[in-house]
Amino acid sequence: MTEERTTTDRIARRVSPGNIIAIAVGLALFVYYVQRVGVGEIATGIGRLGWLFSAVVALAGLRFAVRAMAWRACLDGTHKLTPGRAFQAAVAGDTLGNLTPLSLLVGEPAKALFARDCAPISRTLAALTVENLFYTLSAALVIAGGAFALVMRMRTTETWWLASVALATALICLILLAHVIMWRRVRVASGLVEFLVHRGLATQLVARGAEHVRSIEDRVYKLYPREPYRLIKLACWEFSFHGLAILEIYIILSLISDVTPTLLDAFVFESTNRFITALFKVVPMRIGVDEAGTAAFAELLNFGTATGVTLAIVRKVRMLVWMTIGVGFFVSRGLSVRRTIKAAKTTGVVNRESESSFGTTQGAVIAVMTRSPDSTNPPKTRLASVVLDEHSRERLHAAFLADVIAVCETVDRVTVRVAYTGEGETDSFGKIGVNQEQLIPQRGSDFGSRERNVFEDLFRAGFSPVVIVGSDIPTLPARFIAEAIDRLGISKNRVVLGPANDGGYYLIGLTARSGNISVPDLFTDIRWSTKWTLADTKTAAKQCGLNIDLIDEWYDIDNENDLNRLRNELASEDGAGLAPATKRVIGELLGVI
Repeated sequence: MTEERTTTDRIARRVSPGNIIAIAVGLALFVYYVQRVGVGEIATGIGRLGWLFSAVVALAGLRFAVRAMAWRACLDGTHKLTPGRAFQAAVAGDTLGNLTPLSLLVGEPAKALFARDCAPISRTLAALTVENLFYTLSAALVIAGGAFALVMRMRTTETWWLASVALATALICLILLAHVIMWRRVRVASGLVEFLVHRGLATQLVARGAEHVRSIEDRVYKLYPREPYRLIKLACWEFSFHGLAILEIYIILSLISDVTPTLLDAFVFESTNRFITALFKVVPMRIGVDEAGTAAFAELLNFGTATGVTLAIVRKVRMLVWMTIGVGFFVSRGLSVRRTIKAAKTTGVVNRESESSFGTTQGAVIAVMTRSPDSTNPPKTRLASVVLDEHSRERLHAAFLADVIAVCETVDRVTVRVAYTGEGETDSFGKIGVNQEQLIPQRGSDFGSRERNVFEDLFRAGFSPVVIVGSDIPTLPARFIAEAIDRLGISKNRVVLGPANDGGYYLIGLTARSGNISVPDLFTDIRWSTKWTLADTKTAAKQCGLNIDLIDEWYDIDNENDLNRLRNELASEDGAGLAPATKRVIGELLGVI
């Protein structure tokens, strides 16, 4: 209860006197323009819409659906966020964003919270950040284009033409610059924070947030769609959103105005609306400022003040319809405003609620299951047909292990442990950069008991969640591990599995239950190292009453075919920078990659 009050108080402090003044001014403007035009004339204009108001509402729903699809397009890899759930989340989040002066601070986390059963909050919020970036860039183009269109519409002097062209050019250049920054992964935000910290210009709060900002940048850069077809698809979704808005305005103007509008007029009104929305996000529903701004441009374009105010009110009524639907979505999901405000505080990298649910002091840990690099048992015997020398296979095994550990260490806010079998010297781990403090011995007579005991030992040490990975997956993407940890934060009653392409699994993750280090029996009667390993484990999980989460499939290196696949991956353009230790050893043993 104390935590919730503290959170609410912090958010409340963000509603500054300036916000209150803006809301008051907005209300005053609304009352002024309604009185100026007259309630009767506004009612007459709205009445002209008739049953076509339902078409206006439907177009608004299509716009939510388009933004939802743009959000999904920013999620890379496998996920469970369906178009329907994304649509509901978009409507619900927009509802809270419009109701409060906090706007995006509440609206975007609300969307992620709404869809948390489909994908981890940290992942969906990062995707929303990317989508909002693209939306902002598209809105900037619409605003610039609207300024240009207004000049064409008004047939003003050459000076205004030049100013309009200059504005449009500047905005386009800024948009291109933003994409270059994203494409080249330039650390603008975290670099600025670090500069301020080093110069002693940052507050203690800013200094503490430096790592947090860098983490957000990493997630956004990972999700930025670098493939041309994904970029084009995302751009199409964003501009479809604006296109539907222009169509909506054109339909409304055609019905409520005595002046016949053109699509150019509708475009100018939409660019005005985007501009007002950007400037007055802190005013709930943009009450008053919409009416004032739209009325001013309606006068400028000879439509009349009444038409402008009526247009703004029709769109506001349409907004109220969808806000009512949004509240219904929230009620159906059992979510409250307080929980949504708590989500706003997290800003998206790790959900604090999930963090606290672990109930432990050590946090998340990744354990790499392996044998000592100089084990008395020869490693990778199934690769003997292609790597004949035993010492060479030992080198290859050590390279795999070094690269897997390096991948694990890139995951934010986790501890990395190396669980090793008893034979062999532990000193040899130092050659690949593993400290003695990172080592934990495996206990048990078979693979299943050793995995169970690693979970138990790490739970007893205060770690949770625990994710175990193999040591023969040198090119495994770090985001797979991060996603597994995020999913384990949703609830304790689940197991996360990373399917391997041979029927086994390369990753397994569990969360400790409060005050209980017992491990669910997922390791008895499993047909290890066969094509049935994953299926047997899933059956065991169901018998234990656990929910099963599967992340993306990957491959481990067991035989010659796997090794050839690895060589091809490392030789490809996408393999640049991956698994440097493995690439070097394979190059020395089997030829240059």
